[in-house]
Amino acid sequence: MPASTGESEEEATGRLGERVRQLDPWYHTLDLGEGVVTEGMFDLRPLVDRYGLPDVTGKRVLDVGTFDGFWAFELERRGAEVTSLDLDRIQQLDWPPRLRPAEDRGRGETFRLAHAALGSSVERVGCSIYDATPEDLGGVFDLVFCGSVLIHLRDPMLALERMAALCADRLILAEEHSRRLAPFAFVRGAEFRGDSPWSTWWIPTVQTWLRMVHTAGFEDVRKHGRFDMSFRAQRGGVPHVVIHARGPVR
Repeated sequence: MPASTGESEEEATGRLGERVRQLDPWYHTLDLGEGVVTEGMFDLRPLVDRYGLPDVTGKRVLDVGTFDGFWAFELERRGAEVTSLDLDRIQQLDWPPRLRPAEDRGRGETFRLAHAALGSSVERVGCSIYDATPEDLGGVFDLVFCGSVLIHLRDPMLALERMAALCADRLILAEEHSRRLAPFAFVRGAEFRGDSPWSTWWIPTVQTWLRMVHTAGFEDVRKHGRFDMSFRAQRGGVPHVVIHARGPVR
């Protein structure tokens, strides 16, 4: 983060570190430079290579559900022109009714702090993926990236349909998949988790995710890989599948 007038670099770093602590909890672990690292619930840095990111130099990229901005900043670092989507108010989230909080407050402050600290040019747009259109976002995107978002949506199929309309070339989707239903590979199903405490609606199987992406209009849908995403320092992890696809034929 740039130092204010009359402020030393050391003082600026201290100010940034203090602001990071004030905004806890963070969802993403982010290296903001000068030794300042956010203590995110999920540290995705060791997992980046598992997603199979293509060369995005000079490409137009959409990051769906950016939260603190890890993927938006990573894709920008790789040379992309990035637009990130997320909601601006707590009450706009797709809450299961029994979990919806009574209060409302703003969202995006952690993203804005990281954006300033990194000197980023990512454009954050306050918008639900349900409402996102090429007309509102300045056209379609070479890459649509969506990581760990759809399980938190009441209507993941509508979200995938909107992403298909925004995708000119490639989709990368990474989502939790059901281990419990994995033995029933012949069944295209999903666990209902709307009554869980994690604001999660659905946990589909890997095969169900693949069929959902294809049904939304994407082509050449394939499983790129699987991995477990650790929650902070806990053992084990959340099983994720990475799916690659091509945008609809136009």
